[in-house]
Amino acid sequence: MQKIVVFFRLNANFEESAKIEEKAIKEYLFENKIKKIDVVQVEISAPNQEENMREILELKANGETLLTYSLYSFGRTIQNIVSNIEKILENGFKIVVLNQNLVLIKDDMLTQIILKIMIVASDMERDLISLRTKEALIAKKNDGMALGKPKGTIQKSKFDEQRDKIEELLALGVSVRKIAKQLGYNNHIGINNYVKRRNIREISKSKDNNGS
Repeated sequence: MQKIVVFFRLNANFEESAKIEEKAIKEYLFENKIKKIDVVQVEISAPNQEENMREILELKANGETLLTYSLYSFGRTIQNIVSNIEKILENGFKIVVLNQNLVLIKDDMLTQIILKIMIVASDMERDLISLRTKEALIAKKNDGMALGKPKGTIQKSKFDEQRDKIEELLALGVSVRKIAKQLGYNNHIGINNYVKRRNIREISKSKDNNGS
């Protein structure tokens, strides 16, 4: 009997989902009287662990079928799913996906149609997200709602951690250019803008006048 490679994509943050997948796969193996299996488990609990997929993507088939629960096992974007499926098919596997009831085979016309439809759907969804965002912004604007950040909002800056030092040097009369050099910056423009937007010169003078 042909061997089956069972592929699990695990997420430590969603153990309940893993139990559902395991139950469905066990039922499939039992119903089809499949006993010769290899199991490949890939744990990806965060986006920066996607590299772990290489374990299954580099596996070469020897007539085996790859069984998994869902298309989502292959990625978290449609582009990644399609790309990873294509690599696995290229490596000689036939892919059986239980949840979506799919059988994917290299050079099979139906498989190619399914993958192309997925790509088109991905492009459409991206365009629809952009369109919904634009329409929502226009609707808010037409309702008189101000868009963007409130006027006067000050964003965080990389210079915030060194603000006390900047204030101290300004109070001593040190130029912004020299302050930038002392703090290790080749260009003083960023600090100059930082000082202006936060009125740090005035604050430093006020502290100096108050004996602070």
